[in-house]
Amino acid sequence: MNRIVILAAAAALIASSASAQSIRVSTEGKSPTQVRAEVFQAARKVCQDAVPGSAYRVEETRACVDRAVRDTLAQSHDPSIVHIAAR
Repeated sequence: MNRIVILAAAAALIASSASAQSIRVSTEGKSPTQVRAEVFQAARKVCQDAVPGSAYRVEETRACVDRAVRDTLAQSHDPSIVHIAAR
């Protein structure tokens, strides 16, 4: 089981690679729901920074967060975390 998932933000699709961020989220001792909540919070932070000044910032941020959470959880080697990504 992975003890850390890395949020390699889907914001990189929007932002240049020079400004892309990643955040580590520990999975040790946490339920899949807790991991998802922490990945969601990290994605919000990264994605809000990735779309400054956009005319459609709210929509772009929401799409970025959804994509980042889904893609991050899907990369885990823990089946219970991968399963929660499909929700």
